[in-house]
Amino acid sequence: MPHQPHYSPMARQLFGQFLDQEIDRDNLIGRLQEMELQLQADADEENEDEDEIESTRSLRIRIFGGDTLGMSISEIEQDLQEPTHPNAQILMRGIAFGLAEDELEVHYE
Repeated sequence: MPHQPHYSPMARQLFGQFLDQEIDRDNLIGRLQEMELQLQADADEENEDEDEIESTRSLRIRIFGGDTLGMSISEIEQDLQEPTHPNAQILMRGIAFGLAEDELEVHYE
């Protein structure tokens, strides 16, 4: 899961704004989707000489250091759908921890 150091600070800022209630869940998801589209465009430019380009690549957010799989945008959206659900509360704590420890990262696989 290749780390995308250029995009990680932007994701940390978005998640920080979300935790501070400066943006809502829909805004967070929309901006993450824009980031994913930009990553796809960047990958397409790098691979334009190749005959076959994989379209199955996606943005993954590694919330904290021990998170080996990361989360897709749709998984984040689903977990945050109902703020009182335990999954949402666990994810929010994970995001807060990842931001506090500077471990939240963007990956593209």
